[in-house]
Amino acid sequence: MGGYQIPGHEMAGEVADPGNVKSFKTGDRIVTQIMDGCGECFYCKNGLYQFCGSLKYEGRTHAEYVSLPEKCVIKAPDDIPYDMLVLLGGDTVGVANRALSQLGIKAGQTVFVSGAGPIGLGVTALLKHYGAIVIVSEPSAFRRDFIKTRVKADLVLDPSRDNIKEELYSRTENIGPEIIIECSGNPGAQLNALELVRCRGTVMFCGENYKGLEIIPSNHIIHKEVTVKGAFYFTAPDFRHILSLYRNGLDVSGLVSHKVPLKDAPYILDQFVHGLTGKVILHPQE
Repeated sequence: MGGYQIPGHEMAGEVADPGNVKSFKTGDRIVTQIMDGCGECFYCKNGLYQFCGSLKYEGRTHAEYVSLPEKCVIKAPDDIPYDMLVLLGGDTVGVANRALSQLGIKAGQTVFVSGAGPIGLGVTALLKHYGAIVIVSEPSAFRRDFIKTRVKADLVLDPSRDNIKEELYSRTENIGPEIIIECSGNPGAQLNALELVRCRGTVMFCGENYKGLEIIPSNHIIHKEVTVKGAFYFTAPDFRHILSLYRNGLDVSGLVSHKVPLKDAPYILDQFVHGLTGKVILHPQE
């Protein structure tokens, strides 16, 4: 197969064969935590596998069966549908919760979300749950309409047409938003976030960027006393917190635009890459 590897890193399912593991039994409902650390370092011993210096990524969840280490499997409740569990126990809500748990969001607070892909959808859903006023910027027409109608963003802007700074400043006493959550990973959008945030505000980076970002620390951070944060994946305690939010009214059902059988994965992933989906759920073959 020339080094082919099955993709996928989010999953809700059930244990088919626990092997020698005593903490799970056949039929247990589970979600996955794909960060596989060494188990011995400071971070691993504190349940923060994602920061391990010897981190490996498990996954391969775009399959009907997958074998995972015990520490990468989290027991899930029996009463929550699989379609919801894969959202609650995946990046879409997991990263969003990881980000918002660092920000102290208040009801009525105006927050700017940059990007309406899966992470932006999850961030917006959580912000609305907390009672925030959410302004979103997104270049895809499909995703602009989707996050407005399905996730109830308060204002959705097109960065190719709208004056983002003017729109934000007119709603924030002409000083810019206190909190910006950047979900796209686009270097230009990340730079805009640092430029648009108010003095003493906070920029939370959730979108991955391995290309680099040219900033002027004195202008973008020091002279504005800006706080820059990041949110990377989630932990088992994070999942339990997300479950409590769900049981207290967090609605994630509107995040899913498509549910397709596994055989249609190539088609729907192409649609996703071109900005023509929200969150996609793959299910086993019928």
